[in-house]
Amino acid sequence: MTARISAPSKDARAAAPRGPVVAGVELQAGMLRVVVGQREGARLRVSGRGDSALPESAVAGGLVSDRFVVADALRTAFASAEHLARAERVAIAIDSDDMRTHHAVTTFEREDLRAALGAGEESRAVREAATDAHARATAATEEDAALRGVATVQLDDDVAAMAIDGRGLRSLVGHRGRLVEVWTDVTIAPLVVTGAVTATLEAARRRGSVTSGAYALGRLIAESGVSEAGVVRLGNDLTAIAVLREGRVAGTRVFALGRSALAARTGRLDDDAKVWADCVVASLRGLDGPPPGRWLFVGVSEALLALPSALAATIGEIRGDTPDAAPLAVSVANRIAGEVRSEDLVAAGAAALAAGIYDA
Repeated sequence: MTARISAPSKDARAAAPRGPVVAGVELQAGMLRVVVGQREGARLRVSGRGDSALPESAVAGGLVSDRFVVADALRTAFASAEHLARAERVAIAIDSDDMRTHHAVTTFEREDLRAALGAGEESRAVREAATDAHARATAATEEDAALRGVATVQLDDDVAAMAIDGRGLRSLVGHRGRLVEVWTDVTIAPLVVTGAVTATLEAARRRGSVTSGAYALGRLIAESGVSEAGVVRLGNDLTAIAVLREGRVAGTRVFALGRSALAARTGRLDDDAKVWADCVVASLRGLDGPPPGRWLFVGVSEALLALPSALAATIGEIRGDTPDAAPLAVSVANRIAGEVRSEDLVAAGAAALAAGIYDA
């Protein structure tokens, strides 16, 4: 016997609330990608995508060195991606080894345990948690030897999760309890990096925000139901990592060793893969607990499959088991609806942040 599941009616599909049209841009050495869509309930409905190649010297290590060339490439990619509608909001995802994403949990004890928590109390808790997270990020930046003397800026804070008495909730409104917890993510970036991106947007006659590419991708995968994993994007000139724990982004790391340097050393890949794997593990120092047992990869071609194998072997020695290392399938990112490729997921993650789908 075959069960039949009827397709949702047009009226049911129309009932999902839609937000403004947004665009996410991934900007990296050699390439930029644009994904355009809008919020449809708790998902991003993709309506278009575009990409454009960049000269090698235009972007290096997340820093735009030729804003006019990159602005021209942005216009080309947007022309393809915005064939249905122009984006009202733009978020650009970049990665640099001087970017840091800090993750703070702030706890509040309520006085009236019997009263249901109202919208005003939730809003106040989120604001106070953001203030606390920014203060902690500032203190951590001052103690970071790599950022001493470097002018930095704090990017927008994101509420990663909320809970009452240990119960994770999308909204606190209407719930009762004693302890309120708010997890907040704050990204710190060098002013020279964000300033160059802003100038590039202005040259392309656009305005928008800047976010961490590693965070945008990691948040997308975490919000899609992956609770524990390492998410690795191999770029042309760097490696970006997001570590997921308990369904949240626990840490992001970036180091300056990418695809072009590894591919250029013909006949040395096996040895270089071990060095690269050691760099990944070294970058995870400071995070609580052992490395994750699951690793998802973006940007690793067949010619570089020695990299995931080497990382699985290195982490297996630490954990004492056999980690799972596999390409990141588009189907894993179930918060995205529409046609995208795995290489579009960083841009899609930036668009998801701009659309506010995690608040839906």
